[in-house]
This record gives sequence, C-alpha cells and structure tokens, in this order.
Amino acid sequence: MKYVSLLFFFVFSQTVFSQTGFTKDSLSVSRVISFQQKADFKDYQVQFKDVVSDSRCPKDVMCVRAGEAKVALSIYKEGVFIKDKEIIIDASGFVIEANNLAFDANDFKVYGMTLKPYPKTSKAIPKETYSIEVIFQPKTL
Repeated sequence: MKYVSLLFFFVFSQTVFSQTGFTKDSLSVSRVISFQQKADFKDYQVQFKDVVSDSRCPKDVMCVRAGEAKVALSIYKEGVFIKDKEIIIDASGFVIEANNLAFDANDFKVYGMTLKPYPKTSKAIPKETYSIEVIFQPKTL
C-alpha cells in the first residue's frame, strides 16, 4: 500500500507541477477584442473568431465544477492568415500555457485570458456580445 501511495503521489505531482502558469507582467501588452474583431501588435493581428463552447458555471448557480469556455482565435501576419488556434478559458481564472497560449512568435507570445460576459442562468449570451482579453508577452532574454 505504501508503494501504491508513493506512486500515486509521484504521478500526481508530475502532472500538477509540469503545467506552466502565466501571469501578466509590466512588459506585457493587453488588448480587449470584441467578437469578430482584430487586435494589432507589431506585424501581427489576432482575431476573435468564435466562441466554440461556454460551459462556465453561471454566477447565480452553485456548481461542483467551475467549467470552461473554448474560444477560436485566428492569427495573421501583415494581413496574411497564419493559423487558427482554439484556446481554453478556465472559469477559475487560472491561466496555463497549455490551455491559453494562442501563438508563439520569435520575440513574443500571445495568450487568451479573460472572456466576458460571464454567464447567468437567466439568459443566453449572444455571441456578438462576447469579448476576450489577449496578452502579448515579450520573451525574456
């Protein structure tokens, strides 16, 4: 039993500690993008393409799990499409690179952070009212 517990602890700690967290710093540039709009940074543009799903626990409900939203972003360089990227916005607000990294350029990274508005049970959210905070974080030397 002792070995099973030790093995469980080792696997769990590797899973938890292998996730790279993210925090905004003073060098990061923040932009809020409305649904179907673009934000510019250097030669790049990020477009808020779609809300794929929004299963975040509504504010006025007690849930066992906080839920998440999946958002599609499109990346362009000098107006030329590069790729689409689906990111996950956790309702808890915890941001990790595996879920929130939208693009990794040579000298900066693009993260999706906060999706608004937050759901309520009383009404559905029309897609055109959504906005997302996008962070452009320079890479450190």
